[in-house]
Order: sequence, then structure tokens, then C-alpha cells
Amino acid sequence: MLNRKLTACQFLVWAALCSTMVMMGCGAEAPAEKNTADGKSTAKKQKPVADEPESPPARETPKKKYQPVTLGNEPATANANPATASKTRAQPNEKRSQAIVTALQPFQLLLGQWRWITNKKFEGKNKSGEDLAWVWDFKHDPQQPALTSQSETHPYIRQLWFSFQPEENTFQVQVRPVEGPDREMQGTWTEDGEPREEADGKRVQHSYKLQLTQVTPAEGDQWQIVFSQLDNDQYLLTLSRKAASSKQFSQLDVVRQQRLGTSFAVADSDNPGPKCIISGGLGSMSVTYKGKSYPVCCSGCAAAFNDDPERWLAKLAERDKDKKPAE
Repeated sequence: MLNRKLTACQFLVWAALCSTMVMMGCGAEAPAEKNTADGKSTAKKQKPVADEPESPPARETPKKKYQPVTLGNEPATANANPATASKTRAQPNEKRSQAIVTALQPFQLLLGQWRWITNKKFEGKNKSGEDLAWVWDFKHDPQQPALTSQSETHPYIRQLWFSFQPEENTFQVQVRPVEGPDREMQGTWTEDGEPREEADGKRVQHSYKLQLTQVTPAEGDQWQIVFSQLDNDQYLLTLSRKAASSKQFSQLDVVRQQRLGTSFAVADSDNPGPKCIISGGLGSMSVTYKGKSYPVCCSGCAAAFNDDPERWLAKLAERDKDKKPAE
């Protein structure tokens, strides 16, 4: 009887031990949560079982700031709001800008409307038009003032920007042709082609000859342009091409430009009158700011003035200041 009771006791102890081992063995459960007198739990948060070290949280790759792509120093504002685009442009280098304007003074007489006619015949006829217009462009690229022309009917060129590179002492032309990619050309006066002034007893006639050769793109067919100013009211544009497989340029066409009317925007001794506040050319129209009027030579200069009048008035004040000691 005693042995049976002992055996039963031993059995109960053995069963209790087994139960405890089961509870503590296979990933033992978290200890029971106890509540303190104030009702707060004393249970500790269970730490995860880490067979492998945890990977650090992934870091977000910082987003790169948008860098606008530029062509010929032109700000990428194709999709910008024209009303605010000028406010976001970099301020131009005034000394460099003035050097460019000074270098382009011989071409000031291009300003205005021109009739053009090709020497080459198209379907048996010379092509012609009266929609070629030259104006100053201070807005396309504030760092690079230019004279620009455009035509919707010209057989070769839709738009042309004519400027100067002071660092290289060379003239620069960017051409947007009717077909194909934009072309950049550089060059200088031909032999005996520097600007001349000849008096005919009535007024001074201006002439020059400038040759520019394509530099970009360097592949494919190449262009060469020669500007030949015959007098104040007419000039020739000689266009030559060189095939990619050729070593020499061959003349494609000679386009003659004849001024519409008689006015031209050269301000010199034979043409007295108000000078443009921006380019120094003959003021053929005016702009108004704070109740005062100022002469400008073309619609391009008018647009530049209206875009930032304080800039041009500051330059005018600086010029006037420089003149006073000499007077």
C-alpha cells in the first residue's frame, strides 16, 4: 500500500516535471503579464529570436537636383512661363555684353525689313519674299546678345543668330535651317573684307565681307556662309556646302537682300538723330517707363527694355557719368 502511494507520488512529480519542460522548451512562451497596483503592465516586450543579424533599414537614395540642359549657353526655358522666365535667368556680364554689342556695330545697318531673291531657280523661277526681318535679341540668351533674322518662306534658313565671341575674337552664327539640325558657324573678315565707309556726297555707305564656316556638328555635310554688305540698303548671302565625302565647298546659291523702304538703323555723322538706349543705333521708335520715353532702334530692343528697364537705365546712367568728365 505504501509502495503504491509512493509510486503514485513519484508519478505525479514526474508528470509535473515533464509539463514544465514542455513549457520551457520549444521557444518558451513569454512570461505571464502582471499588473501592478496602479494598473500598469510589468510585462517586458519580447525580443525577436535572431538567427541572423538584422539588416539596417534601407536608406533612400537622395534625389538629384534637376540640371537644365543648355545649348550655346542658352537657358533651358522652352517650357518656362515667358512672364517669369527673365526673372530666373542669370544676370549677364555687363562688360562682356557691351563688348559683343560693340563688335556687332558694323552690322547694325541690317536692322529692319528686307526683300530677298535667290539666284538659283526653283521649278524654273527664282524664289523671293519680303518677310526677312533683322532685330536685336537680348532675351534668347542674356549672356550672348545677338542680331537675329527670321523668315517663314526663305528656302534655306528659318532663323539665324549673329553674335561675337570676345574670348576667341571671332564672329559666331547659329543657323536653324529649313531642314536638318541646327548649325553653329564661326569666322572673321575675308582678306580686304573689313568694314569700310565710303561717302558719295550725300551719305556714308557701309560695306564689309565676312566668312563663317560650320564647326558644329562636325559630322555630315558642312555649310559655309559669306555676308557681303554692298551698301546700306543691300547685301548678299552666299551659301556653300561641302558633302561629307568631299574636301571642297561648292556654291549652292547667292541670295540678294534689298531693304524695304529707305530707313536704316545706323547712327553716325551722316544720320543724326536719337540713339537707341540699348544698341546705340538710330532710334526709330520709343518705349515708355515711369512717364518718360526712351528711343530704341528695333522691336528686339524694345522687348529687351520692357523686360528689364532698370538694367538699361542703369547702363544709360553709367554712360552719361563717363561722358561728363570729358565734356
